[in-house]
Amino acid sequence: MEKLVTGKLKDTLVSLVPAAVLAWALSILTAGYLGMAKNIDAAFISSLVTSVLASYGISRADKSNDKIK
Repeated sequence: MEKLVTGKLKDTLVSLVPAAVLAWALSILTAGYLGMAKNIDAAFISSLVTSVLASYGISRADKSNDKIK
């Protein structure tokens, strides 16, 4: 029984930690763009957002130059 609870706790943390990092990073990035936060490294925060989204399997689509004939 204890192993089941530990497994559920681990699954919950694995889901919540990246979501919390994403929420924090987006709020800091937004505050920086709105002028409420000074001297932030937007490139670092953006890389965190990209990494967390990639861990969820979300990535940007590449534009294709191939035209349909």
